Amino acid sequence: MTGCRKPEMQRCVDQQNVVVDEDFCHSNGEQRVLGEKPAASSSYRYYYGGTGSTEAGSTATGGSYVPDANHTYAIGGRERRRLREFGPIFTVLGVVVLFFFAWEGRRKRA
Repeated sequence: MTGCRKPEMQRCVDQQNVVVDEDFCHSNGEQRVLGEKPAASSSYRYYYGGTGSTEAGSTATGGSYVPDANHTYAIGGRERRRLREFGPIFTVLGVVVLFFFAWEGRRKRA
């Protein structure tokens, strides 16, 4: 039955539990001891579960720094971040394709 459950949020937070870009946690390479809170040597760490948003600047509450073995977690916001990164490229490509077809259509009429 646990396979039917939607994964809970896994977010990268700073020392005040403010959500930051996931790359901050990834670049730190957290070192963990199973079942213990991550060492405070890092400014950023993962926060598992709870409430709040995956948007940078929001505050994570009601979760834990230690993942629960009976739950699944997923890093949120990656799809939106990909869209922000590649959206302008797709827009430019779309304009180029439209320009190409307009140019070809005009050339064939002449």
